[in-house]
Amino acid sequence: MSPPDLSGATVWLTRPIAQAEAWRAAFEAAGANVMVEPLLVIEPPPDAAAAAAALDRAETADIVIATSANAVAGAARLRPYWAPRGSLVAVGAASAEALSRYTGATVARPERADTEGLLALPRLRQVAGRRVALLSGEGGRAALADALIARGAQLDKIALYRRVPAAIGDARLRQLLSADAVIVTSAEAWRHLAALATGAKRARLAHLRLVAASQRVVQQAGCDVDDWSVEPVVIERMDAAGAVAALDRVWPLRGQ
Repeated sequence: MSPPDLSGATVWLTRPIAQAEAWRAAFEAAGANVMVEPLLVIEPPPDAAAAAAALDRAETADIVIATSANAVAGAARLRPYWAPRGSLVAVGAASAEALSRYTGATVARPERADTEGLLALPRLRQVAGRRVALLSGEGGRAALADALIARGAQLDKIALYRRVPAAIGDARLRQLLSADAVIVTSAEAWRHLAALATGAKRARLAHLRLVAASQRVVQQAGCDVDDWSVEPVVIERMDAAGAVAALDRVWPLRGQ
């Protein structure tokens, strides 16, 4: 298989700064020009004391689920030496690696890095009466939480960070919208982008190739953009190489 070749592509990478560098390096290694401008800023949780107390309780939970590397980083800031005794699960490769490094324990993860993939794991199918701690951001993974509760889990959802919309000036936004493709890794990030891109900027947004972390992001985008010039593409493996591969499948762009 030939290596990815994104020569001539300009990519707007919207990931938070802490997660953007590896992705930037991967896109640049494939020949792309990368503009890093996060749509969301990661901040500490509004009630750090409550989050720390919840982490203490979670040490004795039957199952601990990390929904993002940001959640793991938030836990590590509050409890540097945390020793959960239950089974550890993470949604994707980055969160699994972060949780394993943090706890020193083995972490299970699904092949499909999303809520549906997690819920299909054997250890999460039978959770009635079991204590499950969900490490997440404020307001995140509501569908996962609801599904676990519906399966009978005693759920403790721990908000370890919050996402705040980033301020992007009009001139900078016009520059970013001149890209060939935009990488969006959450529906929340897309909603902020749609709120920023009004009027003529919305029309320009429809000409970008959306490279999305999940079908959920594509569905959210479809509520805001009626007619894409080029079809969105979904990242199959949620890491830097997977994002590059997703754009490489459709580059050079057609229909623009």
